[in-house]
Amino acid sequence: MHNELEPNLIDHSRLANEVLQANPILVKKISEANEVADARVAIVLTEVIRFLNLIAFSEQVLSPSPFVDRAWHEFILCTRSYWRFCQETFGRMIHHSPGGSADTNDRQLDRTLELYRQHFGTPDPRIWDREDRPEDSECGSCESQ
Repeated sequence: MHNELEPNLIDHSRLANEVLQANPILVKKISEANEVADARVAIVLTEVIRFLNLIAFSEQVLSPSPFVDRAWHEFILCTRSYWRFCQETFGRMIHHSPGGSADTNDRQLDRTLELYRQHFGTPDPRIWDREDRPEDSECGSCESQ
């Protein structure tokens, strides 16, 4: 099982590019969901994969930034590919759980960012900004473990 590996030993960029090759629709979907250029989608998906890796490694309840969450939603919608990716990369399915109070999710995002810094360095504020949560978000706060 891969979750015994330190998160920084996995080539997240390579995995993101492989996912995008297998699911070209994700370029458009992630680009539209986060209003980013197609050329930046691989960077965004790399951050989603880093987040998933932190969950698999830490086995704690963590929350993504709103930006990462929107891209994660798009990846999840490619259900077969997402399931296969989780099984092959982490040895288990990583589930998405919408909901939770804003305070709880903020604490979980703090935990996520702490783990991120330990394993990957300073997170890109354009991707990991907690204030990017839309006021009318139907999903609300999200978490996983």
